Amino acid sequence: MQGIRQVKTEWTVDGSLVAFPAAGGRNGRMLDGFYRPAPKNKAPLLVYVHGMGSNFYRSALKKAFLEAAPAMGLAILSFNNRGAERGTEDEKFRTCLADLDAAAEFGRRRGHRRLVFIGHSTGCQKIVYWQAQRRNPAVSGLVLLAPADDYAVNRHDLGRRFEKKVAWAKKMVAAGRDGAPVTGLYERFTAKRFLSLADERALEANVFRYEGALTQFRRVKCPLLAVFGEEEEFAAIPPAEMLAILRRKTGSRDFDDWLIPGANHSFKGSEAELALAVCGWAREAVG
Repeated sequence: MQGIRQVKTEWTVDGSLVAFPAAGGRNGRMLDGFYRPAPKNKAPLLVYVHGMGSNFYRSALKKAFLEAAPAMGLAILSFNNRGAERGTEDEKFRTCLADLDAAAEFGRRRGHRRLVFIGHSTGCQKIVYWQAQRRNPAVSGLVLLAPADDYAVNRHDLGRRFEKKVAWAKKMVAAGRDGAPVTGLYERFTAKRFLSLADERALEANVFRYEGALTQFRRVKCPLLAVFGEEEEFAAIPPAEMLAILRRKTGSRDFDDWLIPGANHSFKGSEAELALAVCGWAREAVG
């Protein structure tokens, strides 16, 4: 109604701020997060893996899942991986194995025998690669929220500048200047980090390179749910086409895909409804 100003209110949920150790580096790393137990002990655990440059709490989407999971009888852990915030600038993609190992171990120590990993954006690449490598039997399903093609998006957005930036980054890495900053991108990247996304031979670039073989994705056999918004802004091809490719190439016998009308990369305006629907899917996946 005209003349009425919307007032933002506080948001709170009960739970625990946690930190747990992850392997890697000289002394490993402590990962921060927020944990909400379920009403019943030993309930399945949802593990939320954030996207590039994000963290365990910032976004309406995470808050929606933190609200919905216990209401649906599920525990939930949202945690910072090594790509949180500025950590994405020089993150080594393969360290996601140790980060997700640590999250799975956190769940095991709390008696959660069944896990469902939810990845958003780059979190999708991480959970698919991790499960393809680990084949963790405790994982009852993976949820892929906006699994965009970083290689194609970079190539599309940079246009004629793409090859020049890739060549420059390779030159810097060859000269031992891995940390040289690459400018003009949607995130702050060092030369080596940029190549992890923009080199057509790089592992991370190929996890969801839709014109490629999708080798890591095809290795995942547990139940899968892939979700895009119709208005996905990080898309080199229409979201419906990406979902069709995933459906065609999946190695899972239990694959679902949803296309959310009017939603964008962060599913703005659909967060609460989506979180409840995903939690419902997760409950069915864990049996």
